[in-house]
Amino acid sequence: MMMGMGMMIGAGVFVATGISIGFAGPGGVLVAFALNGLVALFSAMSFAELASALPTAGGAYTYIDEAFKGLIGFISGWLNWFALTVAGSLYAITFATYTVFLLEGTKWFSSLGVESGLVIKALALLIIAVFVVINYIGVSETGNIENLITIGQMSTLLFIGAFAVFYTILHPERLSHFSNFVPNGWGKVLAAMGFTYVGFEGYEVIAHAGEEAFDPKESIPKAILYSVVAVTTTYLLFAFAAIVGADVSPENLTAWFAFHGAVGMGEAIKDLMPYGGLLITLAAIFSSTSALNATIYSSTRVLFAISRDGKLPRFISKIHPVRRVPHIALALSSIIIVTVALALPIEDVAASADIVFLLIFLLVNAAVIKIRRERGDELDYGFLMPYFPFIPLIAIALQGVLSIWIFDVSPTAWFVTLGWVILGLALSSRYKGAREAKEALRREVVFGEWLPEGYKVLVAISNPRNAPYLARVGETIARARKGELALVSVVTVPEQTPLEEAHRFAGPALELLRRVREGLGGDVNVRGVLYYAHSVYRGILSAIKNKKADLLVLGWRGRSRLGYIFGSNLDRLVEAPCDVLLVKPGRGEEVKRILFPTAGGPHSLLAAEIARIFALEKGASVTVLYVDREGIERKRIERRLEPVMRILNGARGTLKVVRSDDPKRTILSECRDHDLVIMGASESSLFARSLFGELPVEVAKECEKTVFLVKKDLGRRSWLRRWFL
Repeated sequence: MMMGMGMMIGAGVFVATGISIGFAGPGGVLVAFALNGLVALFSAMSFAELASALPTAGGAYTYIDEAFKGLIGFISGWLNWFALTVAGSLYAITFATYTVFLLEGTKWFSSLGVESGLVIKALALLIIAVFVVINYIGVSETGNIENLITIGQMSTLLFIGAFAVFYTILHPERLSHFSNFVPNGWGKVLAAMGFTYVGFEGYEVIAHAGEEAFDPKESIPKAILYSVVAVTTTYLLFAFAAIVGADVSPENLTAWFAFHGAVGMGEAIKDLMPYGGLLITLAAIFSSTSALNATIYSSTRVLFAISRDGKLPRFISKIHPVRRVPHIALALSSIIIVTVALALPIEDVAASADIVFLLIFLLVNAAVIKIRRERGDELDYGFLMPYFPFIPLIAIALQGVLSIWIFDVSPTAWFVTLGWVILGLALSSRYKGAREAKEALRREVVFGEWLPEGYKVLVAISNPRNAPYLARVGETIARARKGELALVSVVTVPEQTPLEEAHRFAGPALELLRRVREGLGGDVNVRGVLYYAHSVYRGILSAIKNKKADLLVLGWRGRSRLGYIFGSNLDRLVEAPCDVLLVKPGRGEEVKRILFPTAGGPHSLLAAEIARIFALEKGASVTVLYVDREGIERKRIERRLEPVMRILNGARGTLKVVRSDDPKRTILSECRDHDLVIMGASESSLFARSLFGELPVEVAKECEKTVFLVKKDLGRRSWLRRWFL
């Protein structure tokens, strides 16, 4: 949902809204936004249905090619690539336009005497270059940052809308701005719908996550539909704020917005509220940069897919051997983005993006009808739209009308689009390679067979230094539970690179899996599996889901990265839907004395079971350490820890109570006389630090011995993590 909303709120609401009020009037824009939201919702249902049945990374191009193949499939991909690149140009110009809008209010900028149009083009070129470099480097782990930007921009727009409602209650005379509701006729409303439609596309990128979403048949359709509803509501409030905020007479309102053009929205919000100009400028800058990054990424993947399918020269689909990104596809996408941004006025750029997206969505609505008619019985749908086929048919008719009506706003945009289609037809006659039916490679079994029943231990290995030890830990637990062991390694590629290409880089992971397997005892069934994903976190979650793992064993170096407790992947994986054992290897592997600090609780029972397993396996003793900070009577402590001691019965477990106001120092002092330290998590909660507790994490960081941190799956997942992570 964050992906969709972040992509949708990119430029349409900031640039196209003010321009549209200038020719459609105040009421015309509100009607256009409401109807566009309805049209977008109809198309979103088609995307949701197709994404639930065909959870692949190709998005619109894959769906259209799946339905029509041949020339139509190629043209759809060709148009989709152009649409994304033109949208990228629009977002770059939006960033530059509002940056100049902010700078124009400063004496420093005025003293330069530089023409604003020239500065806008230069800034657009600069920001495109920045994000091209980011995509080339393959920067990862930006999902949380993108989420924060999206939440920030949505909150800003909703705040401005809410402020406008409150302001109108105090100043009801501002409602007179709607007196001339549709000054130029209802035909201009249709033109406004087509011109602002770019603000209602973007939710389709959610479908690109179909291969990696944890439960795509449920989560992908929900995210698509919810994002459209949320953004449409936000747009209506924001447009209302601009209309009532403009400090101008009702009869001059439309002309005022026409005069200010692309920055009309900014000028209106500046009049509405204190610091409104700064607020809207920052929102526009952050929104446009977030969307620019997403469009560069998406356009690169679409062009890569077309080339890989043999419909464009094969060299375009080459992967950089070091960066693991389709660098040639990225370069070609970047050239188009720069060319359009520098060559066309912002109105023509926006109109070109609108036309092509309308045509793409029209074809998707046609594809959903064809695919359900021909393959509905064989596909496993997670979502089926109601009133089929009337909803996609209505969407097709409306999108066709809107795309034609944009000619009234920008004839240049139609000429550019037709020229692009003609170029695509010329290329298609030369490259007629049949589409290769490729299933995205998500996992590869390296060795072993998976038994249908029994306790399943999954060990995630990546670091050659600790992988053998983690595997032996997992083997010990699997042996004691009469279960089996799965060794899982995740091969990752950047978001810009399709998963099908990940197998090219699987050599080191394959070698590590085989080497680790050779070092095991051989008395436990072992299976080695490679997963291909855009992040370690997603790959391991897929493994947990596919193998129905009971216990996940993870390695930790004992260091934290900036902003994380354990690390970007581990912070999420410790809340996986299974039991989790986090291992920080220490000095030596000989285990004669085990330290088990605990205060009781559900996680301590699993920790006690693991302590018992290793005590019996190694012939070691277990010291159950209770740090008493309150002067509790020993009998009460014994009653509290009775379930733990019962589990340790027969494993030479003894209880040691130490009175101390500094539990951390006390535990670390005891660690010196033990070989292995096992600690359970605190009560399950949202964040990793509070999940394991401050004390276990800090002890694990400073202890030089091997430390096990244990979390039992209590079958609870916070609604925030369910919906947003």
